[in-house]
Amino acid sequence: MEQNKQITNYSELKHENAFPEAEKTELITVLNKPLVILDYKVLPSTIAEGKEFVVILADLNDKKVTINCGEVVRKQLDAIKDKLPIRTTITKQKGKRYYTLS
Repeated sequence: MEQNKQITNYSELKHENAFPEAEKTELITVLNKPLVILDYKVLPSTIAEGKEFVVILADLNDKKVTINCGEVVRKQLDAIKDKLPIRTTITKQKGKRYYTLS
């Protein structure tokens, strides 16, 4: 292997940074907190072939953050995309395995 060649990290190839102006935040840290969804992008899942997930750009206490969510939230956002930005809360319903907008 050539010593001077720049080697790319796998993590750099995994997904493009959907919203570089925002800080990536874990879903659990924003769960049940009011936020404003500004925009979103749908990307292919790296876990399940043929599935998609959504990267949300949100305002949380005057700070821009990104949050990854699954198919249920993606479908909800697709249904209201022309109404963005919206004020909402991401919740997990008792006994359910998915998250939703409330």
